[in-house]
Amino acid sequence: MRKLVPLLAIVALLASACGDSNPVGVGPVTTQTVPDAGTAPPATTAPPTTAPPGGDTTTTSTTTTVPAATRTVSIYLFDDDPAGPYLVPVERAIPDTPEVGTNSLQALLSGPTPAEQPEFSSEIPAETLLLGLAIADGLATVDLSREFEAGGGTFSMTGRLAQVVYTVTQFPTVERVEFRLDGRPVSVFSGEGIMLDEPVDRSDYRDLLRPGFDDTPVAVPQRWEQDDLPATAGVPPAELSRVVLVASDDVLNVRSGAGVDNEVVGMLAPTVTVRRTGRNAPVGRSTWAELVTPDGTGWVNATFLGAVVDEASFAADPAARSRLDDLAEIVATDGDLRDIVSERGLYVAHHAGPRRFNPDELAGILTDSTTYQWPSNAADLEDVPFRTFAEAVADRYLQAYDDPDVVVQPNEPIEAGNGRPAEFAIPFEFQNFNYFTVYDPGDNPDFGGLDWTIWYVSIDYEDGRPVIVGLTLDEWAP
Repeated sequence: MRKLVPLLAIVALLASACGDSNPVGVGPVTTQTVPDAGTAPPATTAPPTTAPPGGDTTTTSTTTTVPAATRTVSIYLFDDDPAGPYLVPVERAIPDTPEVGTNSLQALLSGPTPAEQPEFSSEIPAETLLLGLAIADGLATVDLSREFEAGGGTFSMTGRLAQVVYTVTQFPTVERVEFRLDGRPVSVFSGEGIMLDEPVDRSDYRDLLRPGFDDTPVAVPQRWEQDDLPATAGVPPAELSRVVLVASDDVLNVRSGAGVDNEVVGMLAPTVTVRRTGRNAPVGRSTWAELVTPDGTGWVNATFLGAVVDEASFAADPAARSRLDDLAEIVATDGDLRDIVSERGLYVAHHAGPRRFNPDELAGILTDSTTYQWPSNAADLEDVPFRTFAEAVADRYLQAYDDPDVVVQPNEPIEAGNGRPAEFAIPFEFQNFNYFTVYDPGDNPDFGGLDWTIWYVSIDYEDGRPVIVGLTLDEWAP
């Protein structure tokens, strides 16, 4: 392997949290809506697709603007229960505007967030657009683009209808739903021949719910900010955790017991620090942890809890620093990344919101020929060529890390000359992790130093051992 580099200086990690509001009534609803108007879309990327690899031209990464005020509603998704899947309500923060029905449907069409994807899915095609929503005399007329009936399968078609119906009828002004596609009334839906010659309501889809599930709309649980939670001052770090990997416009559900079958009793805002009771429970492929809440105790999926390690201890930990060497060596030898990454898998932010590679996907990924569209700010997604994980991520990290001029420092972002505040390069979801900056300065005189590359390597601790949980790329490639 080629030579590695020494450790440099330390400064502070930046973190932030988003606002909150209380749920209110449905209010007026617009009849024509521009897709994504007034919403902050969750950070997602296109799924892996096989295609010939190629080059890429990139600029710098961006962040999502969070609405100044939000309210909480339910959207309906399908859980991963092996006996189901079952239709379940999932809380979502939407813009606090009078068009609550429209905003709720826009949130539904956006699908599960990255934080929800291990547990929930949607039958609604991602390309579906909301063209209009009108409510009168208890009837909601929902106009969707023709993509809504794309695909096949009776369950998928029935499921997507149910998702819309249950999401809209959570409001007291809506009892029934009538569908339109591209402005035209629908009497027979899709090639499955589902009859929609009259308005439908919740009773038409109750067989998609878990047996015994009460589908009566319920009050939305409280969202807890840091000031709402029990004090953590003086509590040993081993008993604390930080909420991680949750987008700025999302929340972490707190349930009455371990697992998604249990009632949601509260919601944690992103980045808050919580106290754990020490009780854990395995549920399927996940581990759930019990927390102390303002209302007693509750359970969360521990995937979204990170260790509390102060910056000085992190900077002084040689094991944490050695993970950068380990990553370079594994890449150089086509080794197994699972030896040094989190049990959650590895999240990669390549000029977009974090994309998760689960542990099974990481096995052999350095030699895997599967290609992906890695986003670029210099081109539309359809114009971005396809590359393997090794080409787009691993080899480029090694190239930067092995450069003779590389700068490595803990918990300090670098402003590399493009004029954008450096701290915004790190995705919100990673902001409760300690990290190392790996900076390869521009050295091509033809570009005046603008051919620089930065990798931010986010580190968590699992069972006291430092592991890599996230890689963030920030670069300028003329």
